Amino acid sequence: MKRAHLLLIIAALALGVAACKKENNNAAIGKWQETKLRLYGKDGTGAFLYDTTFLQPFTSADFIQFNTNNTCVIGSDYYYYPNAPGEHVPPQKIPANTSILNYTTIGLTFVLTSQNNLINPGGFATGDTVSNIDSHTLLFHSVVNSHAGGVINVSDAYYTK
Repeated sequence: MKRAHLLLIIAALALGVAACKKENNNAAIGKWQETKLRLYGKDGTGAFLYDTTFLQPFTSADFIQFNTNNTCVIGSDYYYYPNAPGEHVPPQKIPANTSILNYTTIGLTFVLTSQNNLINPGGFATGDTVSNIDSHTLLFHSVVNSHAGGVINVSDAYYTK
């Protein structure tokens, strides 16, 4: 009898944890505005090559939107340049555009993938994930590995609801 109660309690806890995880993923559904962008690169030894943070100019066209059909829309209207030490290249205004990606969830992380088979002649390995920092902030983490001595280029975009 005690064993049955213990199993029942464990099952209830497991359902509660699963419901919380699903609820947290559902909380990301909707439109989020970009508020911060950090671009940085590291060489094969882990040394920083550049590290640039932008807090502006973000507009209503700079957003990420998660839809219930497992698609994600990303909008932008500026191109941001990574600045080497001592350089300052301001963001460049571009026509507003959007990209549509698919997403799958792994725990509380969204893994983004292209809807098309992209031609990648350089063979650069990439990885895009979005995770909740808290209930009001998402982090879109994008990594591009280059062929040049293990150099990685990283973009961390922060979005708030």
